[in-house]
Amino acid sequence: MKGSKLSVNNGDGYLFILPAFLFYCGFILFPLFSVFRSSLFEINTLSQESSFIGFANYIKLFSDRIFLLSLTNTTIYTVAIIVLINMFAIVFAIIIDRAVIKGNYFLRVLFFIPAILPTVLIGSAFKRIFAPFGALNMILVGIGLPFLKRTWLGVPSLALMAIIITTVWQSAGWNLVIYFARLCEIPKELYESADIDGATPWQIIRFIKLPLLKGAIAILVVINIIGGFKVFDLVYIMTSGGPAHKTEVLTSYLYYQAFSFHNYGYASAVAVIMMLIMLFFSWLRIKGTIKGEG
Repeated sequence: MKGSKLSVNNGDGYLFILPAFLFYCGFILFPLFSVFRSSLFEINTLSQESSFIGFANYIKLFSDRIFLLSLTNTTIYTVAIIVLINMFAIVFAIIIDRAVIKGNYFLRVLFFIPAILPTVLIGSAFKRIFAPFGALNMILVGIGLPFLKRTWLGVPSLALMAIIITTVWQSAGWNLVIYFARLCEIPKELYESADIDGATPWQIIRFIKLPLLKGAIAILVVINIIGGFKVFDLVYIMTSGGPAHKTEVLTSYLYYQAFSFHNYGYASAVAVIMMLIMLFFSWLRIKGTIKGEG
């Protein structure tokens, strides 16, 4: 109606967010609270007995050699995949960003295929590749390097490295797509101005492409950190945490405590530690974003 005004009640906004808020409380906050509550109890899922012990599970964790080893392995794994995944992704994104490269579209598809394959399939395939009579050792023998043959997943110093290589092969394509999309957003005028000023290809990469990728790098590093601390499938399939716990990570340790040793309260304490670590890095990222906007 002409001249009429649309009146909006501030309370209507709360009604719109109510379904999402209820979903968040029911499926995120309540499970988190339940896990934290469980971590304060000694719970045996086999006997269905529980007793309140306060923070004893947390005190026990930091004197538990296997937990500390799994935390160390997870940290090493996470740092390694952050460096390697982003290094390869940035290099290949810059390579396929150049229009002079033939088969540009095919390369993008080829690099991204591992990211959409099931982790179970990848883990099973690489377990066979790294087996004593697997493809890797056969290739080494075929090219005249039999002295490099190893029981890759059976040697404590090599098993974690094999899992890291598998993760990089699987995940680098996802980061590459993000970096490539960001490179495509760079105005062509910047490249033209650089060419006029006599900039070399390396200077274009160093002073134009890499600085403009900083935002994407920061986001993907946080995603890689969370992914690194959540890794389970590849470890469980390829090594089950062995040999001698040298590939034991936080999630596999949590799994065995909960489902093999039936110590649900102790496993919940591990889950809370993992959550706090991931919340910390997410908070750092949010803090950095706010500073950048300010």
